[in-house]
Amino acid sequence: MRYATWQKIEASPFWHGAYRGYRSLVPPSMRAPLRALLTPRWHIATSLVRAASRHRVVAGPFRGMRLELSPLSRRHHMGYILGSQELELREPIEQIIAKRHSKILNVGAADGYYAVGLAMRSPRSRVMAFEALPELHPVITRTARVNNVVDRVVVFGACGVAELRHHLNDPSDRALILMDIEGAEAELLDPAAVPQLANCDILVETHDAFVPGCTDTLIERFRATHGIVRYTARPRALSDYPSDFLPLLRRCFPRFAVELMHERRTGAQQWLYLVAGDAEAGRD
Repeated sequence: MRYATWQKIEASPFWHGAYRGYRSLVPPSMRAPLRALLTPRWHIATSLVRAASRHRVVAGPFRGMRLELSPLSRRHHMGYILGSQELELREPIEQIIAKRHSKILNVGAADGYYAVGLAMRSPRSRVMAFEALPELHPVITRTARVNNVVDRVVVFGACGVAELRHHLNDPSDRALILMDIEGAEAELLDPAAVPQLANCDILVETHDAFVPGCTDTLIERFRATHGIVRYTARPRALSDYPSDFLPLLRRCFPRFAVELMHERRTGAQQWLYLVAGDAEAGRD
């Protein structure tokens, strides 16, 4: 389903109620063929992308990584395969890889895109992948296994303050926290509750749409101990589409190529890259 169509459904109480009724009445085994029937162009395009890529990332910092995506991502998040997902973060991701952290805590690991990608690009790192949804744990493990890093990616459930303290208790670790937890970052990233955060690099997606003022709160908490760089999401453009992948799709269906990269976000998205011990640095 195109994102613009979904936005219209969400904005209409009638159609959103009808959609929820449809999901409660129609079993998943029947919804898949119905989706293909009702949105044939989208179904064909996403199937083509997955098949042509052989389920591997075709651009960006994790190019070549094989993805075992969840059913939701297989339908809607082609940006993972196209390498355009959160492309605003390519610069800090490369900086993180160059720093060779001994431990990476990926809090909110979802399908394992970052957990496995960083394990591949940073072979000296141990990765702790925290994901609150248990149905995604096998997805992360399968992706780690097919990319030969399953021995360095450990999957856990939800992460709280106690878990952060436990996994950051060794001062000899050079740790990184990569976090995306839909607003709960305002609670977890609190140096008063987790003093070890003062020595960690942190790359966090902030969610002011869910917790108003979250970004500014985190900046204030860490400005004395960390260099802070803010990144802001921008709309995808045709130039973001990988030029050497399915060039006919890009040339003949440019609007569709851009739609395939849409990340389906709520509100204006921002990220903070917090570098420990570099409080003099900072930019937007």
